[in-house]
Amino acid sequence: MLVFLVIVSAMVLIVLAVLLKPLLHPQVSVITDSNLERRAIFRQQFEELEQDKLNAILDDAQYEQAKSELERRMLDEVGLVPVSAGKSQPDRRLALILLLLIPIASAFIYLKIGSFASVATPSVMAHLPTSSQQAAQQSALADDIEPLLQALRNKLKDNPQDGAGWALLGRSYLEIKRFDEAVKAYEKAEKLIPDDPQLLADYADALAVNGHAPDGLPETLVLRALKLNPKHVKALMLAASIAFDHKDYAQAIDYWGQLEQVLPADSEWLPEVKASIGEARKLSGIAFTEPVVKKVVPAPVINSVGISGTVRLAPALLNQLDGNATLFVFARPTQGPPMPLAIVRGFARNLPYNYHLDDSSALAPNHKLSQAGEVVIVARISKTGDAKAVTGDLQGVSAVVKANAGVVNLEINQRVP
Repeated sequence: MLVFLVIVSAMVLIVLAVLLKPLLHPQVSVITDSNLERRAIFRQQFEELEQDKLNAILDDAQYEQAKSELERRMLDEVGLVPVSAGKSQPDRRLALILLLLIPIASAFIYLKIGSFASVATPSVMAHLPTSSQQAAQQSALADDIEPLLQALRNKLKDNPQDGAGWALLGRSYLEIKRFDEAVKAYEKAEKLIPDDPQLLADYADALAVNGHAPDGLPETLVLRALKLNPKHVKALMLAASIAFDHKDYAQAIDYWGQLEQVLPADSEWLPEVKASIGEARKLSGIAFTEPVVKKVVPAPVINSVGISGTVRLAPALLNQLDGNATLFVFARPTQGPPMPLAIVRGFARNLPYNYHLDDSSALAPNHKLSQAGEVVIVARISKTGDAKAVTGDLQGVSAVVKANAGVVNLEINQRVP
C-alpha cells in the first residue's frame, strides 16, 4: 500500500510540475510560417511529377511544362509570414488553482471509482485459463469498437442499399464473435451484392460457425463463390472442409490440391493443407502412388522471391471506409526510382485481404522485386481508383524488409495528409 501511495504522489507531482512550469515561467511564443502545410503539399506534387516522368506517363516536354506551372503556382500561393515573438505574463492565479485542484480532484475520483483493497490483491487475469483470457480480450475488443459499429449501423440506417457497408458490418461482427448479427448483416449484403466471391465465402463461414449444417446454405454459397472464382482461397478451403465432413475424400483431396496450387510457396497455410491431403488419403482407403518422374535436364533456376501477408483495417478507421474503393498493395524500393516493383489490386470491401507480390506482378520487365535489396510494402485504399496517393486516402506502410522477407502483415492505420 505504501509503495502505491508513493507512486501516486510522484505521478501527481510530475503532472503539477509539467502544468505549472509554463504558467509561472512562460516562454517566448513564436509565430512560425503558416504556409508550412502548403509547402508540404507542393513538395508531394513535385514528387508525383517525378514519378509520372519515371513511369513514362509524362514525356520530357510535358514534365517541364507541368513543373514550371507548379513552380509558378507555388510562388503565387506560398508566401512567407514574418516570425514574431512576444513575452507572456505569468499566470499565478491559475497556477495556484491547479496546485490545489489536481490533488483534491485526484483523491476524490479515486475514492469514488477506485479500490484500496484491489491494490493488495493479485490480478485474477494472470491466473485465468486461456479460454477465459480470450473471452476477456474479446469483450474488451467489442467494447472498443462498439462506438464505431454504432456509427456504421446509423450510416446503414440512412442508406440500407449499401451492400459494401452491410458486408463490412458482418465482418466486424464475425471478428468479435457476434455470430447471429454477423449472419443477418451478411444476408442483407448478399442480396445487394450477389456476385462477390469473397462476400459469399464470408457469409458461408459465418453460417457455419453459427451452427448451420454445412450441407445446406453454406455449401450453396461456397459453390457459387467457386463458380465466380475457381481459385478463391477461402472458398476452396471451405469446399474442401465440407467435402471432408461428407466423407467425400476424393472431392476433398481435389479441392485441397487446387488450393495447394494457388497458395504461394511460403504460405503459412500450406503445411496444414498438405497434412489434410495426407489424412484424406489415409481415410479414403485408396492407394495413392507417387507418379514416376522421368529424368530430365534441370531447367535454369528462377529466383522465386515473393512477399505475402494479410492487410487489415485499423478499427479506428472502420467508419471512414468506402467498401467500393480500390485497394492497392505494392512493394516500393528504398533505393532508386520510387516506381513500384510489384503491385496487386482489389476492393476495400474484401478486407482483411490476403496478398502475394512477386516478379509476375511487376510493372516493368526490367524493374522487378527479385532485383531489389530492401523494400517497403504499402497498402492504400484509393478514393479515386488511382495508385498515386491523394489527400484523404487510407494507407498503411511496413517497416523496411528484404525482398525475400516471406510474410509481411500490414495494418491500414493512417490517412494521407
